[in-house]
Amino acid sequence: MFHLQINEFLNSVCEQIKYKPIRNTISEELKNHIEDKKEELIENGQNEQEAEENAVEQMGDAKLIGKELNKVHKPRLDWKLLIILIILLGFGFLVSYIITLNEETEMMKYIKQNVAEYITTNYMLKYIMYLAIGLIIGIAVYFYDYKRLKNKSLILYEIATAVIILTLLFGMSVNGIKFLRIGNHGIRANAIAMPLYIIAFIGFLENINKENKLTEIFKEKNIKINANILLVIALSIISLVMLTLIPSLSSVIVMAIAYLILATRKIKNESKNKKKDILILWGIPIILGIVFLLLEGIMNPFFWDRFISVYNPAEYEDGYGWISLNRKQIIDSAQKFGEAGNMSYAIYLFDSESNNEIISILAHFGWIPTIALIIAVVAFSTKLVINSFKIKEQYGSFIILGIGCMFILQSLFNVLINFNLIYDASFNLPFVTYGGANLVIDLICLALIFSIYRRKDINMMINK
Repeated sequence: MFHLQINEFLNSVCEQIKYKPIRNTISEELKNHIEDKKEELIENGQNEQEAEENAVEQMGDAKLIGKELNKVHKPRLDWKLLIILIILLGFGFLVSYIITLNEETEMMKYIKQNVAEYITTNYMLKYIMYLAIGLIIGIAVYFYDYKRLKNKSLILYEIATAVIILTLLFGMSVNGIKFLRIGNHGIRANAIAMPLYIIAFIGFLENINKENKLTEIFKEKNIKINANILLVIALSIISLVMLTLIPSLSSVIVMAIAYLILATRKIKNESKNKKKDILILWGIPIILGIVFLLLEGIMNPFFWDRFISVYNPAEYEDGYGWISLNRKQIIDSAQKFGEAGNMSYAIYLFDSESNNEIISILAHFGWIPTIALIIAVVAFSTKLVINSFKIKEQYGSFIILGIGCMFILQSLFNVLINFNLIYDASFNLPFVTYGGANLVIDLICLALIFSIYRRKDINMMINK
């Protein structure tokens, strides 16, 4: 039984620790250490009272211990990732500047006379407004305990699905794509649904071996298949199908690959037949994908033309190859710094609805800033991967990996598209692609990653 001296010691230590949620954990660990020391002293012939007093004394100065523990287990900010984010946001501002520059007309000059209207039409000002909104919400998420999301996986899944259903029922259609209507504004449902689906999927993976009503039913009927695995597969397929209805093929591709990578990581951590399970996991989707492409090519005679046009745009200059040809002309005429040879290509190529951010920066500012942007994207992607392995707590590690996959895959495809390496599709460049909702959601997702990193040392101690 602890006496007053020991309680005072523990309280004095904990007073130095600023992050209150971890105080109980530290107190419990110190208590166990003192108990072990006391037992050792009793075995050496001391009575219980003497043993307790000496055990506490041997621990050292309580305040000093508390200060050292506070240094080790205080919340951390990932400064490197923050610096990279600031660089990417800077390029995002440049993109909004380019759009404003390209859309500067006599009407815009007239609108400038009315400040209220100018604020709603000027892309740079709108970018700053959405950035402020994203940062405010992001700060709130940063201080949120992400582990609370684990038990809300089904709710997150339902919210994502509800967003898509509402978009399909009441949304507005632009160029064949459905947007969720909020007032006079349209928000792409996939931007909201995709991160929610991914986080929900991670929660499902975490509970894949837990007993529930479904597993009990399978046991009663002597079905040897893991019921939770079947449920995760079913929910994953449904989420992908929902995204095809918007439609958003790019989101389906990104999310499907993210699912596979997360499942692979789960298999590596827990499966007894890793190679076999991974082979099945990746083999089936790849085969189905090849079959889909072949069937689509047979049923749609223009399907393959869309791919060929990327590598031979001159032959399709009046159709699918027009954008690729314009990109090539910009690449060929771009300088180290400054505008490309013929800026008409860039002006017609790039607007607020396109994903030609990189090629537009190349056209307006030259190769050096463009290369700097690509380096920033690579550094951002690399840092996310590193962080996913730094986090020892599995749920947090998987969230960083899942959200990281979303960011990295979109960035990769966006870069490849901008340099005519793959067929044109709608892949955003996180924090750079213009779009108020995209920017806000990207910042919220990254804030969640910062929140996980913030607690990495704390969670290591809690999970000992």
